[in-house]
Parts: sequence; C-alpha cells; structure tokens
Amino acid sequence: MIDGSNKILVVNENKYVIAAIIIPFSIAGVLVRIALTRLETYPGSPVFGLVYVQWVGCFIMGIVVINKALLFKWYYPLHAALSTGLCGSITTFSSWQLQIFKEFANYDAHPHTRGKNILAALSVFLVTLAMSWQSLLFGQHVGKLLIKRCNVPEIKVTPRGFTTSYLSRQDYGVILLGLLSWIGVLMAAIFTRTELALACVFAPAGVLLRWILSFYNASFFDNFFMGTFVANIIGTIVLSVIVLLQSGAVTLTVINCDILQALADGFCGCLTTISTFMVELNTLSLLDSYIYGSSSIVIAQCFAFVILGSFVWSQGVDPPTACSSA
Repeated sequence: MIDGSNKILVVNENKYVIAAIIIPFSIAGVLVRIALTRLETYPGSPVFGLVYVQWVGCFIMGIVVINKALLFKWYYPLHAALSTGLCGSITTFSSWQLQIFKEFANYDAHPHTRGKNILAALSVFLVTLAMSWQSLLFGQHVGKLLIKRCNVPEIKVTPRGFTTSYLSRQDYGVILLGLLSWIGVLMAAIFTRTELALACVFAPAGVLLRWILSFYNASFFDNFFMGTFVANIIGTIVLSVIVLLQSGAVTLTVINCDILQALADGFCGCLTTISTFMVELNTLSLLDSYIYGSSSIVIAQCFAFVILGSFVWSQGVDPPTACSSA
C-alpha cells in the first residue's frame, strides 16, 4: 500500500507468509549447496569444494542486503526468502567448523606432521573467512548497480506477527506453495528413499528453527546476535554427533547412514549459516565483531573437540567409517 502524500510504501509483515516462503527457498538452497560441493570436490582440486558454496551464498546475500527496500517494494517476503531461505541454506557454518576440526585432528590420516595439521586447519579457516567476506562485499557492489536503476520509495514496515489478518490472495498462494513444496519433497523421499530427497525434507526444519531463533538476536545483548550464535552452535553440536556416529561409534545400516547424511546436509546445513554471520560481523563495531566472531568459532571448535576429539584420538587418527562400509 502506497501512502500518496509522503510516497511511503506501507508493508504489513506477516510471519506466516515469511515462514511459508522460506520453505521452498531452503530446499533450493540445500540442492545448490550439495550440487556445488559435489561438482568442485575431485582429486587434485586446487581448493576444497565447500569454499565455492560459501562464496556463492555470500555473494547473493550481498546483493539482497543492498536491495532490501527494492525487494520489499516487489513483494516483502522475497527478502526473507532470499536471505534467510536461500543464502542461509546455501552457506553452512557447521560444515566449516567440522572441516577445521578434521584438519586439526588429521581425521583423514594424511601423511604429514602435527604442525602441518595446524597449517591445514588455519588454511580452511582463513580461506573460507576471506572468500566469504570478499564475496559479500562484491555482492554489495553489484547490488548498488542494480538499485541505481530502480525507483525505490521509503519503506514503512508494520510487524503483524503470526496472524491471518492483512493477508492478500498472493499471500495465501505463497502459504499454499510452501506447504506443497514440503509435502512434495516428503513424498519424493518416501518413494525414492534417496539421501538427496531426505536432505530436502530436513532442510526446511533447519531453516525455520534458525529463523525463529533470529527473533532473539537482540534480546540479551545489543552487540551480540544471540539467535544466530545459538543456531550455529546447535548445528555444529548436532553435526559433530552425526559424524561421531558415522565414524564407527555405533553399528549402522545403509538406511541409518542415509538418514544421518541427510540430517547433516539438510538440517545442520540449513540451521547454520555463514552468509548471515558475515552480514552481522559487517554491521558491528570492530571490537564487537571480534568478540562475536571469535566466540562463535572458538565455542564451536570446543564442542567439536569434546564430541569428536575424544573418539578420534582414542581410536586413532583414521577411525573406521561405519557408513563407508554399510
């Protein structure tokens, strides 16, 4: 609705619509992440495949952040769909932390010394951080070029919470699309029983939990995004437990392995995010960004070391992979 006297676009923000629209975008995000990871993971690759995932997600996020008002002008849930749903599901904080731990612990038993383990872990940490930050800034530069070509009015957002009031036909259509997309991948998982379909089933659960946790970003500290922090830490803990089970801590069947991998790719991958993490670091002051960023990474690594490290170092650096033989 346009307020003609002041040329202000008044938006009634309904959370039911936002929750519904991020479902199909989270499914698209996890598919993009899995596809890019598999495409760029091959013998002799110059860098680890996960870095391309983080770059793409943060690049899109940069465009979305700059063009927030434009997206609200087109259709307000699009901003959440692209930022929380798509970019948040393409990028993953938990897999980044797992990869750092695996290099520290030499999980794959590469023939090098402990000093090289530390260098490898630092490489994963620094390359991912640098590429994510650079792609976010590059996306913002591209976003500025796009916004110059569009006439964007001032936006006034009125939060309406979870209510059926103020819903348009388009909103009802989006809610129906969200539900149908989740039902669709659930049916695909039932009939195909593939890990990819299962990952698509778990993806919306992860992204919706992260979205709900984001409500508490400013509830405890002004300069610490508690909701994103909790989502990233929970996702890292769950992923560490999954890898522990996959590493031979228990006996697993083929179906068990598929479900665990789907939880890792779908739920943990979509619950945790680097794209939002980079945006938050960019909005904080220098000191606060160091506190928030270092706290997130150090605490995530502590949980990975406690959960996985005790098993890895007690069983050796090359633990039996239960799912590779299942």
